[in-house]
Amino acid sequence: MNWGRLIAILVVVGVIIAGGYYFYQQQTAAAAVATPAPAASAIQSTPPANNFVAAEGVIAPHRQANLSFQTGGRVTEILVEEGQTVQTGDPLLRLESSQQEIALRQAQANVTIAEAALAAAQTRLTAAQAAVQTAQTGISEAEAQLALMLAGPRPEDIAAAEFEVNAAAASIAQAAANRDAALQTPQSQILAAQANVAASQAALRAKQDEYDAILNSCTQVTLPDGSTQTVCPLYGAVEEAVRAELEQARLQAEAAQAALDALLAGPTTGQRAAASGGVTIAQANRDLAAARLALAQAGATPEQIAQAEVAVELAETAVTQAETAVTQAEAGVSQAEAALLQAQTNVQAAELALARTILRAPFTGTVANIQPELGELVTSGMPVLTLADLSAWRVETTDLTELDVVNIQPGDVAELKVDAIPDATLRGIITDIDTLPTPSRGDVTYMVTIELEDTANLPLRWGMTVFVDVTP
Repeated sequence: MNWGRLIAILVVVGVIIAGGYYFYQQQTAAAAVATPAPAASAIQSTPPANNFVAAEGVIAPHRQANLSFQTGGRVTEILVEEGQTVQTGDPLLRLESSQQEIALRQAQANVTIAEAALAAAQTRLTAAQAAVQTAQTGISEAEAQLALMLAGPRPEDIAAAEFEVNAAAASIAQAAANRDAALQTPQSQILAAQANVAASQAALRAKQDEYDAILNSCTQVTLPDGSTQTVCPLYGAVEEAVRAELEQARLQAEAAQAALDALLAGPTTGQRAAASGGVTIAQANRDLAAARLALAQAGATPEQIAQAEVAVELAETAVTQAETAVTQAEAGVSQAEAALLQAQTNVQAAELALARTILRAPFTGTVANIQPELGELVTSGMPVLTLADLSAWRVETTDLTELDVVNIQPGDVAELKVDAIPDATLRGIITDIDTLPTPSRGDVTYMVTIELEDTANLPLRWGMTVFVDVTP
């Protein structure tokens, strides 16, 4: 602090205090003569005098921030220089991002697979719903056939039985179409599996290249005694971590290839048998319809009536089974939708992880400091760049004590003198007073922020010392 200025301030304060005390004594004496003494319980108060507040501060930018990455990694690009002006959103630094790019491609391939799986599940649901309708039609047919048998043969009954035979034949064609659809692997699913294989193999090659680079990083170093020694700087924790990642990439590539091979191989014997079951049932229904036609033509016997009753029961069972299949297919669609949503969420997470490898300017300002060097490893949250908005300036006090802070408030006008520019007097407005104190050299101080008015013509610099006078 400027000691001459401090002494002058103390002298002025002393004169003000002495004058105030003398005035107070005169007023007290006059009041004692003119006014009776107040009761013992009365409370006397003296209006506070206007306090002159002085403090030191420093010039600071209107806005500043120490920027850091939300992830760790190696700095591969420094896109700006100190002193450069940047706009909001401009890229500043970039980290190595090959792993994040591979993860994004893998996540996108998984979305394609999930979309294909959802389409297949929806196809199965549509087929199951159609099977319910077919089974319900079977109940109606079985009940009608039983009624015909009980009523005896009639021309219209024979015609109805013939119609049932034709309908059953059509059901065979429908069942065969459903079987063919179930046994055919969708081309989209194969393409998705091929994309997954390509992505996993690309990831494997990238990781193999990274591991080979570690193995080839060994160099011959000449020792002071003239002998040579092989030094492998990346062996140890780095080599072990990359080797584990390489093994993981190999397993993922093998799994993707196995999935593609399974799709190309087509349905298994069990799957074919299950898909053909619908055709078998339809053929059985056709045979049953033909038998009912024969019964209608010949007249029903007691045994045939009993068989018709059994057919009704079987048709009811078929409806129950078809409805169960619909419930299972609906569950499959829900699971496929959930898997697709998760895959899409993974893509968003991978995109975010990739975006976090680029540090961007949160506001328009000037690059004040760049800490890391090219190729340096940084950690999450580690300050790497200081950005400041130098379009306007403010002052932050450094020694305003608790005795003075109670005498000022936001909105008060301050006069300021810059130590480096003694001929200039600045004007500012108090905009903020810290709530929490800052201990300083045994005192309790509070930082006060003062926004400066027009300073365009002054060569202000960050950190310059400022003397602040406030008359509340």
